[in-house]
Parts: sequence; structure tokens; C-alpha cells
Amino acid sequence: MESNDAIEEVLPGVYRWEQHSAAHKVQLTSHAIVRAGKIFVFDPIPLASGPMASLAKRGSMAAIILTNENHERAAASWRERFNIPIWAAEEASLPWPDVVRFRRAESEWAGWKLEWLDGAAGGELAFRWERRSLVVCGDAIVNLPGRGLELLPAKYCRDQAELKRSLLKLVTVPFERLLVAHGHPLMEAASQRLAQLV
Repeated sequence: MESNDAIEEVLPGVYRWEQHSAAHKVQLTSHAIVRAGKIFVFDPIPLASGPMASLAKRGSMAAIILTNENHERAAASWRERFNIPIWAAEEASLPWPDVVRFRRAESEWAGWKLEWLDGAAGGELAFRWERRSLVVCGDAIVNLPGRGLELLPAKYCRDQAELKRSLLKLVTVPFERLLVAHGHPLMEAASQRLAQLV
């Protein structure tokens, strides 16, 4: 996969970059979020050296976070570049033995609220930053150009009915903004739009 040379700041300290994957036939989106001087990188795809260096100046690289087991993407090269750990849910099946795991007994980590989205892909997790009314998720919700907001199609879900129940639980605490791993962010009334979808 070629490196992307464009990065967008969608909110202060919240960055996204994307590219089309011919292999997956879908748009792949990655995010980096700066909190208290630390940079959390979600589901990273390649990024060209110029914008990567610019991003790294925003704080200290803290962690690579995989929102589910299908998002290996370029995580290994990011880890090698910055010497930071890869984090994923305890249920996520991944090829590396040294992945650090989020445990179901934990509801918070490094200022993020952890919310399991059971029924989606293996180890699907959402990350909530309450002060910014922001949620980051992986495949559970997609918002692709020309298609709009959609649930993860049933053929990619472990159990789509269970995923809907998980999302209904997620929106019981409203949030304004949603970042997804495939497509455009929702920047207002995100939980309301999600509630209408499920």
C-alpha cells in the first residue's frame, strides 16, 4: 500500500488521512488524536514521511490502537518507526505476540472510555473522549462517499443483531462527533444519527 501524503485536521488536535484500498475495495481511514501532549494513532495506514514528521511534532507518540482484529494495516511499520506499543481488545486475533490488550474488566484507559461493540468484527472497540464529545470506532459504522451512514454489512459481522444492541447501548450517552475507519467523520449530532440508523 502506498503512503498517503495528505493529512487533514478535522478538529484541533484531531487528524485523519485516507486512501482507497484496491485489495479491500473500500476507503481506509486512519486517525491521530493529541491529548495532553500524547498522540494516539488509530488503525494506521501508511503516511508519507513529511506529514508523518509534522504529526510527530504535535506531541509524543504514545500508542497505536487497533479498533478490531481486521485493522493490522500498517501498524507494524508505525511501531517500528516510533517504538510504541500496539493495543487491541483481548478478543482480537492478531499476528503479533506482544500486542498489549484492553481487558473487559477495564472501562477506562489513558483518559478514554472503552466500549465493546460486540457483534461486529472480532475485538471491536469504541473509544470515547467525553470532554470533546467524541467517539472513535472501527468497522461497526461506515460513512463512505456516495453511500452515507451505514451499519457494517451483515456478512462482515459476527452477529449484526448483537451489533445493533451494542450501538444502542453506546448512544445512551449522547455524543456530537464520530470518527470511523472507513469514510467521513460525523461532526454534529452523531449519536442521534446513529440512533436513527439502528
